[in-house]
Amino acid sequence: GTAMNLKSKVWHTLQGGELTEVFYPDLGTPALRDLQLIVTDGRTFTDRETDDTTQHVELVDQHSLTYRQVNTAKSGRYRITKTYVTDPARNTLLVDVRFQSLTGRPYQVYAYLDPALSNDGNDDNGTTSHGALLTEDADAGSALVADPGFRRTSTGYLDASDGWVDLRDDHRMDWQYRSSPKGNVVQTAQTQLDGRRHQQLQLALGFGCTSSAALATAR
Repeated sequence: GTAMNLKSKVWHTLQGGELTEVFYPDLGTPALRDLQLIVTDGRTFTDRETDDTTQHVELVDQHSLTYRQVNTAKSGRYRITKTYVTDPARNTLLVDVRFQSLTGRPYQVYAYLDPALSNDGNDDNGTTSHGALLTEDADAGSALVADPGFRRTSTGYLDASDGWVDLRDDHRMDWQYRSSPKGNVVQTAQTQLDGRRHQQLQLALGFGCTSSAALATAR
């Protein structure tokens, strides 16, 4: 997917129920490995979309490269509907998220982000600031923000201090690291979604020459 003009310098791919890659500032430069949601009841289970849902993807209409993913939990507990559109005026990918509890029970939903700026995910600097997940390297920056805003954020390292390692242990977000310099950064944020009272969320994933520029673009 991408915008139907040349002003936006963001391209993306979808597979397995998640956002698999985002390219910026050109189609030959991957800037993100994946963005998916993690769902838990806080006590007995923790699911990842890629592993624990059945997935369907569709083109929303014939006039734009706007796609929708519908992921239903294999357990029958919830359904996630995500619609992706690239802002034609900015270097931002927007994701409209609807999360429905199919059991009537509330759940906790986390955004799980694995950036890899400039086609190299081993030298990124991650921070969390003002409710945003920020990453930058020498050449580019990224920012993920949400509306309504994130409850809690953390930035860590893949397979060591990332949110999946944290949540799969006891189904709770115990870690809230503010900084992860020079490494394979993975970031996690608790959303406002619960599947009952709160079912809608919008994510904005922005890019720029620095993380502050990316944040301004995403905002």
